[in-house]
Amino acid sequence: MKPTPPTSDRPFVWIPKFDLSVHEAVSQTPEDRALVETLKAEWRRKLARGVKPEKLIHDNLQISSGKEIGDGRHRFLAALGIEEIHSLPCSIVDDSDFEALVCEKLLQRRHYSKSALAYSLRHMAAKAAQAGRETRTVNASAGRGIDVSRLNRLTSESGTLESLAEKSRLSTDLLQQAVKLERDYMTRADKLIADWLAIAPDYAADWQDWQDRNPTIEMPWSCWRSAKLAHHGFPDDAKSVNIIPKSWREIEEDKIFNGIVETDGEDDDRRSYSLGSALKAMGSYFATAGGTRPDLNGDSPALYLTLRNKLASFGKTMWAKWSDVDPAGRMEVIKDLATNVVTWPEDVRRAVAVALAKEGGAK
Repeated sequence: MKPTPPTSDRPFVWIPKFDLSVHEAVSQTPEDRALVETLKAEWRRKLARGVKPEKLIHDNLQISSGKEIGDGRHRFLAALGIEEIHSLPCSIVDDSDFEALVCEKLLQRRHYSKSALAYSLRHMAAKAAQAGRETRTVNASAGRGIDVSRLNRLTSESGTLESLAEKSRLSTDLLQQAVKLERDYMTRADKLIADWLAIAPDYAADWQDWQDRNPTIEMPWSCWRSAKLAHHGFPDDAKSVNIIPKSWREIEEDKIFNGIVETDGEDDDRRSYSLGSALKAMGSYFATAGGTRPDLNGDSPALYLTLRNKLASFGKTMWAKWSDVDPAGRMEVIKDLATNVVTWPEDVRRAVAVALAKEGGAK
């Protein structure tokens, strides 16, 4: 017996839920976690009443031929948490129109500013810009013979930044700002968190457990971070980033998508936050503004560079000649070093302990 189709006039197919993925541009917008939990609770109640799984979803998901979801992300995420749901009803959109579909769905979010819309499309814009560069390279080789088939493929598969700007009703400059923000700063923000968790396995386990227990909370890292600082009795001030780093991606994306509160207005009086402001803020966080780190300037080395140089010298000279030191002298150095280690910053000692544990495990 075939499943009863959902209420929709569009042709559809049933596709296993684990074969689907969310389109990149859609996945970059904030999830409504509360909505996902609401859908799951509603579907569980219906299942308990005897409703068949195939009758739970009444609107088809709209997907590309590559099974990427352009419309229906929250239904998909909710379905992942319901064991009884194995397949989802999907309408396959012509790939040539799929980019327009994604832009159309984003434009329906009328509370989004132009910067928020551009930021949502940053990965799509990056691919379009890359396709444009490759197309220009192919064109530049006209004297050696243009690869027409490759040129057509680049244009049809990725489109152009100009066409994306037209479909999204945004300027190419704004889309380029979004690409720059992700490429130059957001990826560095992610690495900062990942590197810190790598040297703090206890915190990493606690962070994962906290996420599992708070699936619907907004700005999860910021909330978890504040709770951990309070638990240890540390103030959440400017210096607290040396204890637990902030998620600059989370902070800036919240401003981009939700705006910022007017300091002289009501609690819900929010104004939009531009990509230009985000670029300046992220540049300040990482002290680069798109250029070379000032403390890496060889003409004026800062403490950071001094520490790096001393560390390199310590490893290359002292330990390289360690076997030449007599046993009594070695013991004195070991005792002094063991005493000195206590004065090392907590994050340095933690990183050393983790590295030694990994080295011991490898052996």
